[in-house]
This record gives sequence, C-alpha cells and structure tokens, in this order.
Amino acid sequence: MIKSVLTFLVVVCSIAAPVSSHAGGNIVRMSDGQTVSFPQTMADVQSSDVTLIGETHDNTKHHGLQLDVIRSFREKKVPLAIGVEMFQADYQKQLDDWTEGSISEQNFKEIYARNWSYDWSLYREIFLFARDNRIPMVALNVPKEIVFKVARKGFDSLTPEERKNLPGGITCDINKPQTEFLKRTFQNVFGHDASGKVFTSFCEAQAVRNNGMAILITDYLKRNPGRKLVVLAGTWHAVKHGIPDRLRESNSVSFKVLQPEINELGTRNATLAITDYLIER
Repeated sequence: MIKSVLTFLVVVCSIAAPVSSHAGGNIVRMSDGQTVSFPQTMADVQSSDVTLIGETHDNTKHHGLQLDVIRSFREKKVPLAIGVEMFQADYQKQLDDWTEGSISEQNFKEIYARNWSYDWSLYREIFLFARDNRIPMVALNVPKEIVFKVARKGFDSLTPEERKNLPGGITCDINKPQTEFLKRTFQNVFGHDASGKVFTSFCEAQAVRNNGMAILITDYLKRNPGRKLVVLAGTWHAVKHGIPDRLRESNSVSFKVLQPEINELGTRNATLAITDYLIER
C-alpha cells in the first residue's frame, strides 16, 4: 500500500486522459466567460509577477502550450525566468550549468532523470529554448526523499535537520478545495476511505510541495526584482487552490493561472476561483 501511495504522489497532479489543447485553440477568460485571443491573454498575464501553466505531465500538447507562452514573453522582451516542478531545489546549480551552456545535453539528461521520471523528450524543447536564449530556470520542488518520508510517516516524522533544509515557513495545512480533490482521487484510485493515516500523510506531503514551491517562487522574485516567472507544474499544483493559495500569503506577488482543459477540469466546472484562463481542447 505504501509503495502505491508513493507512486500516486508522483503522478497525482497529472491525472487525465490525453487531450488536445494548444495556444491557438479557444481560450476562455474566466472573469467574464468570453473567448479571447492568445495575444489578448498574453497581454494580461505578462503584467503579473507569476504565470502558472498547468500540465498533464505526459501530454505533449500541454508542453507545446507552455513553450508558446514562454516564446511570447521572449518576443515581447519581458525579463523572464522559468520555474519548474521537474527539478528539486537542491539541483539548482546543475540547472544553472545547463542554462549557462556549460553542460552537454547527454550529461544533463542524466541529471534530469534523477529529478523527474517522465521522458526527457516531453520537455526537451522547453529546456533547449531556455538554454539557447539564456533564460534562467528555477528548481522549485522539495527534495523527493523529504516528500516520500512525509508521504510514508507524516510531517512530524521529519527530524530537525530535515526540516532545516526545507524552505522556511512550510506548514502542513491544506485548503478545503485541494483536500476535497485529493480525497476523491485517493478513493477512486485505491478504493480506500480518505480519513485514515495513510491519506493524512499523503495530504501532508502534497501540502509540503505546494508550500515549498510557493516559498521558492517568492524568494526568487525578491532576489530578482523586475523579472517575471513562468511556472510549469502539474494541474493540481497550478490551480489557484494549490501553489497560488500560498502565494497570496506574501501579499506582494501577483499571479495569473492558465489551465488546459482536461477530463476533470473543463467548461462544466472551471471557475475564476480555479483558473484565470481555460484553454479548451
């Protein structure tokens, strides 16, 4: 059961059937339900400090959308960095080596594989674009050994030394919309009641990741005033009750959320409380 939960933890934020969404498709502005153009969308999101783009991790169309957004920032000469869930924070030096062009693709692929289980080809064009245009990339994820330990034994199992290595200010609480989603998904996948210790530990691990990524985003922006951050993360991290909920606590970081439509999140149930823009399939 524990092994299954750990596997579930890795993939939960990308659960969905393959979809076909891209920057050139219909984009719904959730504030008024209007269909808007890609340039209109970019003009809005580029005014914010952070643009979060959700993804199903193995969906190439989602990564194409992300690359289109990044290219738009570049074309408009907006100072830009790319935050990635795919890399753990303690691999920031290797990520810097990549964007500075001081490491080969073959060597970097090995580093990538230590951080992320999805095939390199899914993300290759994004990473190449960042390297070729010298766009900084920011490693956002909490080290996986910490996440897995919390998923197995709960947040209280971490030693003072392990907590010291986490971004400051992490808490284990999680808001109601996120918790309700996790409960439904947990029950659907495992057929178990989502009220026991196994679920609680999993939920705490998810909270650690959302908190950790939000804190690293805020810290990067403080150290790099004037630079915008495009964040690539799984759908259920990028929705407003995920990472953005924690960004609100800083009171100094503005954000916009773009979500490609998936089976679990579409025109029938997406609202402004979840995303600013929905890219229909």
